[in-house]
Amino acid sequence: MEHHGRSIKSVFFKDTFIISLIILGLISFAFLMKRHQAEFTNYILEALLMVYALAAYLWTRNKSISVVVAMRLTLFIYIVFSWLYAVNYKGVNALDFLQIYKSFLYLFFLTFLVNKKLMSFKGVNNFSLLLYLIFFFKYLLMIGLGLDLRPVIYMENNFELMFLYALYLIRYSVTKEKYLHLLLLLGIITVISLSRSSLLMYSMLVLFVIYDSFKRVRVFLIPGAIAVLGIVVYYIFTARAGSLEEIDRYRFMLIWWTNVDDWNLLQWLVGAERITPLNGYSCGMMNYFKNLFSYAGDGTCYSVILHSFIFRVLYDHGVLGFLFIITATYQLLIRSMVRKDITLVFIAIVLINGLSVSSFNNLFFAISMVFLMTTNLVFYNSPICSLNPYPDENQH
Repeated sequence: MEHHGRSIKSVFFKDTFIISLIILGLISFAFLMKRHQAEFTNYILEALLMVYALAAYLWTRNKSISVVVAMRLTLFIYIVFSWLYAVNYKGVNALDFLQIYKSFLYLFFLTFLVNKKLMSFKGVNNFSLLLYLIFFFKYLLMIGLGLDLRPVIYMENNFELMFLYALYLIRYSVTKEKYLHLLLLLGIITVISLSRSSLLMYSMLVLFVIYDSFKRVRVFLIPGAIAVLGIVVYYIFTARAGSLEEIDRYRFMLIWWTNVDDWNLLQWLVGAERITPLNGYSCGMMNYFKNLFSYAGDGTCYSVILHSFIFRVLYDHGVLGFLFIITATYQLLIRSMVRKDITLVFIAIVLINGLSVSSFNNLFFAISMVFLMTTNLVFYNSPICSLNPYPDENQH
């Protein structure tokens, strides 16, 4: 009976996320879904994330790590007291609160997965290859048929492509091999996505592979690669805008500045009062993004209207909140025995994403963290290790 119980747990942790993502991806492919049609996958995956994290906490046992426990308690206190003040006292819409605090909520649930090696590398590796092909053919088909110039599988492509880069980092870190053909495939997917922020994220991945793979000539390759990528990125960014003033993220920055230009030191450290809408001028200027206005439907708008996570987090949580998110992410990965260089590259990719869109507030940031933290990277190379509560007997 005990063996049967362990088997059920093993199957649940190894396969649930992978099977769910494959099924949802195939549904999106089969019905050639556009972004608004695929939105239901967000709710399914967010619910799965919470169930998976809590199940890992209840069903597996690891020695408590004091840093992680302190982080979890800090997150819990910050979220609860902010909720009591903003929602219960000020009457802010609960959905607006959840949108603004999403990165902290993701980190809270991720603390339950630290150093729990629950997915096998073999399973994740096979899943990665299948997912790359689903992305490639869906994106290509949507563009080829003229159905969508910004194709998606689960959600907006400059959100979901972060996950593909994380899967590549998992494979690269374990096998110690370059897999340049897969890197090329990711490059093609990135280009046909027509996502500028994804191109920047992919560029960071390429630079890391070059730096790590060609150590003897990196002093010559890196400057040249940066120059070439800089020219390509500049061309793609300016091709969609006639001047700096016409680049949307630049306009968002100007709007953000009108809300923070009179801040004192304390406000820069902790952000605006929990939860503060942007001024009327900002909402008026962003009127064409009505779908991002407050869930209350009263015409107010919050930082989500600025798109860039960096603008959003500085406005809502200040410099301290921003630094906490980065530090917490680093600790969660390092304490889960992810290589330091892989950790830093992943965080850099997420920060680049934050220049344009939701970054740490992105569902696929959280899902990427699940795979990075729980894929059996250590045990694949160290079969004598016995920390894994459910090792994959066939993976070595």
